[in-house]
Amino acid sequence: MGDPEHLFYKWGGGMDTDFPRIRRAYDEFLVTEDGRELVDAAAGAAVVNLGHSVPGVADVASGQLDEVSYLSLSHFSHDAPEELAESLATAAPGDLNAAFFVNSGSEANETAFKLARTYHRKTGNPHKNTIIGRWQSYHGATLGALSATGNTTRRSEYEPMLHGWPHISPAYPYRWSYDGTREEQAIAAARELETTIKQEGPETVAAFVAEPVSGASIPAAHPHPAYYEEIRRICDEYDVLFIADEVMTGFGRTGPMFAMERFDVVPDMMTLGKGLSGGYAPISATLVRDDVAAEFENGSGQSFAHGHTFGGNPLSAAIAAHIVDQYTDAVLETGRKRGEQLASELAPLQEHPIVGDVRHAGAMIGIEFVADRDTKAPFDPDLNVNKRVYDRALEQGVYTYPGSGSVDGIAGDHLMLTPPLTIGEESIERVADAVIDAVEGVADAVGPNAPQ
Repeated sequence: MGDPEHLFYKWGGGMDTDFPRIRRAYDEFLVTEDGRELVDAAAGAAVVNLGHSVPGVADVASGQLDEVSYLSLSHFSHDAPEELAESLATAAPGDLNAAFFVNSGSEANETAFKLARTYHRKTGNPHKNTIIGRWQSYHGATLGALSATGNTTRRSEYEPMLHGWPHISPAYPYRWSYDGTREEQAIAAARELETTIKQEGPETVAAFVAEPVSGASIPAAHPHPAYYEEIRRICDEYDVLFIADEVMTGFGRTGPMFAMERFDVVPDMMTLGKGLSGGYAPISATLVRDDVAAEFENGSGQSFAHGHTFGGNPLSAAIAAHIVDQYTDAVLETGRKRGEQLASELAPLQEHPIVGDVRHAGAMIGIEFVADRDTKAPFDPDLNVNKRVYDRALEQGVYTYPGSGSVDGIAGDHLMLTPPLTIGEESIERVADAVIDAVEGVADAVGPNAPQ
């Protein structure tokens, strides 16, 4: 047994952390050292989309280790990354046919930003270097990705080190104040991008980045399809590349293989991670449309001066290629059915006094907590409502994904559920029962009828 004293935990776990110690995992379960089985209703961090027991991974890894585990793609090539790139090009919408491999979602977004900058330089627009993001978004922990991120909690400590890139309002229909139909509201929200581009100066804006369906900052929030149709129009008009951050939403999480398919819009770049390897190896990718990639072909001038040591290494690529093959139509359909079942099981929360919104996109559920349903007022952040719900659910053997700051970066409590697409029906029932009980228990302590 290792000594936790020497492990530097993130998010304040500290060296004296009392986190549950996991001995093994299988299917949708995490097994603690004392033999307790937890349902992994978060799929780790929305990573193990296929659960913890994908068949064949050990054989693929062993075979690749016997052949070659590492190569620098700066000087060599190999079947594994080439085959993975081909699989992704086949699965991706439109003409997103070129894949640049790195190791994490943060790196995939950094790659997209740098690629956008270099692309515009190559096409005669050297001043286009600004990336526009959205508030309450998350694109990664590295400084460039964090600069585009709109999650206040994650940004605040490092604000002096970040680019001063602009942000527009999130695609957050529950809290939109626009008038009109859902479609009209979506178009009005999207037009904030056009206003911001004009204010910044179109000659300076390189790209716009967005999570097609919001992830951990505003779980499962998503607009009417007219939103992304208008985003695509605006980006085309002002020569701004549209980057869809599908690190969390890709690989069946929101129903189709990729969330952008929900909106029938093809971005210029799409960043992938998490479900790409299902948690079995560190790997991510930036997919690029043909017309953008063409500017980087041999002999076309400036190269793309970017890369990471382990990007596209054969071992990770071989494992990821095997995982991608498992996302069959049947598996995606199962994920949609399990998402529908979970949403149905959680129906009692729709009218709960401390629940303002229950959002659903495939196998991604977002539950937003409010102190007042009529005004949508959030709880005082000091009450830690999201953490209380998380703790109570965990006591009942269900691991979820809590979060805060959805309203203004500070206030706003929510819970995200992103179980494996392959989770069993009985486990779905167990998740719903635990979450409902946890919400009711927390409401007794902090809700409108709680003792004063």
